[in-house]
Amino acid sequence: MLAQGHLVADPFFVDALDRVDDSGQRFSRAGSPPPPGWRRTERGGWVNLHRAGAQLPRQGWKIHASATADSAEHVVDTVWEHCVRHGICFKFLRSSLLFHQVNSKQAPRPAGGKLVTVYPADDAELERTLTDLTELLRGVEGPYVLSDLRWEDGGPLYVRYGGFDLAYCHAPDGSYVPAVEGPGGALVPDVRGTSFRVPPWVEPPAFLAARIEASRAAAPGGFPYRVEKALHFSNGGGVYRAVEKDTGRRVVLREARPHAGLDDRGADAVTRLDHEQTMLERLAGLACVPRLHARTRHWEHHFLVEELIEGGTLAEAIGRRHPLFRDATDEREVAAYTEWALDVLGRIERAIAELHAQGVVFGDLQPGNVMVRPDGSVCLVDFETAFEAAPSEGGEDRGPALGTPGFTARWARSGRAVDTYGLAALTLALFCPLTPLLRFDAGKLAQLTAWTERRFPVPAGFAVRLRERLAPPPDWPRTGGDTPADDSPWPEEAGADADTALDSLAEAIRLSATPEREDRLFPGDVRQFDNQGASLAFGAAGVLHALHVTGRSGHPAFAEHFEEYVDWLVRAAERTRWPRPGLYDGLAGVAYVLDELGRTEAAQETLARLGGLALDGCGGGLFDGLAGVGLTRLHFGATDAAEALGERLTRVLTGGGRLPGPPDAVGLTHGWSGPALLFTRLHAATADERWLPLAQTALARDLGRCGAPRKGRILVRDGKRWLSTLDRGSAGIALALDAYLRCADDPHYAAVRDRIRDGLGTELLLSPGLLDGQAGLLHASAHLTGPGSALAAHLRSLGLHCVRFRGRRAFAMDGLLRLSMDLATGTSGVLLAVHTALAGPQGSGTPLPFLEAGVPARPPLPHSAGAPA
Repeated sequence: MLAQGHLVADPFFVDALDRVDDSGQRFSRAGSPPPPGWRRTERGGWVNLHRAGAQLPRQGWKIHASATADSAEHVVDTVWEHCVRHGICFKFLRSSLLFHQVNSKQAPRPAGGKLVTVYPADDAELERTLTDLTELLRGVEGPYVLSDLRWEDGGPLYVRYGGFDLAYCHAPDGSYVPAVEGPGGALVPDVRGTSFRVPPWVEPPAFLAARIEASRAAAPGGFPYRVEKALHFSNGGGVYRAVEKDTGRRVVLREARPHAGLDDRGADAVTRLDHEQTMLERLAGLACVPRLHARTRHWEHHFLVEELIEGGTLAEAIGRRHPLFRDATDEREVAAYTEWALDVLGRIERAIAELHAQGVVFGDLQPGNVMVRPDGSVCLVDFETAFEAAPSEGGEDRGPALGTPGFTARWARSGRAVDTYGLAALTLALFCPLTPLLRFDAGKLAQLTAWTERRFPVPAGFAVRLRERLAPPPDWPRTGGDTPADDSPWPEEAGADADTALDSLAEAIRLSATPEREDRLFPGDVRQFDNQGASLAFGAAGVLHALHVTGRSGHPAFAEHFEEYVDWLVRAAERTRWPRPGLYDGLAGVAYVLDELGRTEAAQETLARLGGLALDGCGGGLFDGLAGVGLTRLHFGATDAAEALGERLTRVLTGGGRLPGPPDAVGLTHGWSGPALLFTRLHAATADERWLPLAQTALARDLGRCGAPRKGRILVRDGKRWLSTLDRGSAGIALALDAYLRCADDPHYAAVRDRIRDGLGTELLLSPGLLDGQAGLLHASAHLTGPGSALAAHLRSLGLHCVRFRGRRAFAMDGLLRLSMDLATGTSGVLLAVHTALAGPQGSGTPLPFLEAGVPARPPLPHSAGAPA
């Protein structure tokens, strides 16, 4: 999930929190020069003050101070004066705007409430500082810091044991996380969750141990509800399915945390819960509104106890029923879905009319806030943004302070217009759920509505009426500025002349470049700000790789820039303090791309840094694990090192164990298909026959997670979902199978590969990305089938996703809230996939960053008809 701060910093792209324009809301201390003998630095929106000569431990007990908007400046001033007087190092958020973002509803829960962090040098200084600041800040309130221990009941001070210096290690699930030193000096995860915990080897000082014990003794009990399942979390609280202990009645609990989960007007979750209670009481008796059973408070949190609506959300129903999410070619399914969707839509329209008759506007009409009961009736849920349809006498007609992107419009934010627009957006989303794209490109409205009318048997005039309801007022400013739009046709058939469209994608990438910045070169997924700005998946290496292998690096638009971008990548590979080792997220991928781009010396230096990283906690997958590192070693001719990694994977595979990583890992990026690819490459490089049976066994591990939901086609089963994507779905497994079949005569696996290939025709995915979306299916289909109907379907779907950025073509990441230029989630991945589909795998060189160059050029075996040679 993207934190709100990452979304407000830039209207088009995810950006670093400290890029938010807060120039008018900075705390006065943020502009103060450091006191004599102090060093001031600023990073990530935090102002750091370090006393010259101060010797801090690498880790220890730190203090967090919280506040409300009204008291934040006072808290910053108070801590500054106290810490400077006593020589204690500290840091603070630089502005009230950033503090608001940290406490907003969509911000990460573990960071909520943290305004100031104090770093005592030892236990004695910790106790003195807590005692002194308690008196100085008495009466101050603030959001509870969930990861910490509150020092005094009701007070704003919290403590937690953690790292003072930044360090990273691999967690048990294979992720790369902040670390502290454990017993013996080994790095272990510095857990920053939503509950206070002390590392098992740490003994708290006596005064803190007493507070911990007192906190446990005072822990509230007697909660009259037994929680069965958490349905949703936000920084403001949660939504839970629960059972009332006394009666056995099943209910929904809506939780609100004081001072947390702020909306655009600064109201906290409790204020909105109060408002929701008022709305539910006002609308009591309507069948489309949940019954309110009770209001209760447990510990510091407030709860509404509401009727449990049987059934599921409309979003779940769309995902389960929509025929184009499932390679559906039977038009009877499309017609049946249309009939169901129009019926549900009529029920929702009547429900909204009932609210309006009571003088209430719902305010946040979107598929997640509509429940569909088993009998087909609907119920609206989440009334925290509902408001009176007409303002009271002398009052201001204000719309909701929160809204769901894609279902709100800036020109329809008051009165019943909020629901009118939301209902129209919901109508479009039932058929073409790409509504967030409307904010990027004025031309998308006509395209998406026309496609809906063409693809579904909706009533005559459906698209025209929808456009009228969703279009901005005539005088509303258009997006895109005065840059002429690229009006060349989007390629919808393999073999089409698409140079203009592909050049447009490359030009959009160039126009987004920020070589003057050190944290990123091209905008992409938020993960690039977590030491992955140079990486293959989310950073500069992947973008440069895509431009290079598609021939766009030599385009005139890049004549003066491409080598500058490569220089940036070289510098980024050198300066990353805590690099990851992996192919897609770390140094292995950067080394590969630098070598590909002719920077041999820089590639070898990056490879040397990779050699200095411990791989003990590393997972086994292609993305960030041993398989990706092994393939990189093989690419650079280090066969012995690659074989050693293959042996490590073999011991786990044959011993029935598991490597660090997600317990449900499956597929090419994190599952056993990545090691299978390494085993296949090792066979090709060494002619050692023992590697091929290992590849077969590894593939069997992933195939064991697959099933055949429709017409014998094979997909990965993930709970109730069926996945076909490149990263965790069947498409990636098929590519690993295809590489194996180039070296092995295996009729059974050839048939499996072909059944997977035949199931890759999903017409519409909600993400256009290479790893998790439509571009990945296009890419896999191009390698497995060559030109055909599946390629055309994927190209058409990508045309639906395509929007304008400064007049050029670009793509949004998963969730469609922001554009992305990176390889894994954005425009570079689409460029790579479309180029491959149109040029064909033979004409496109080795475009996939899975190192196909390591496969010997062998003709397909007789049973492998349909596989590219």
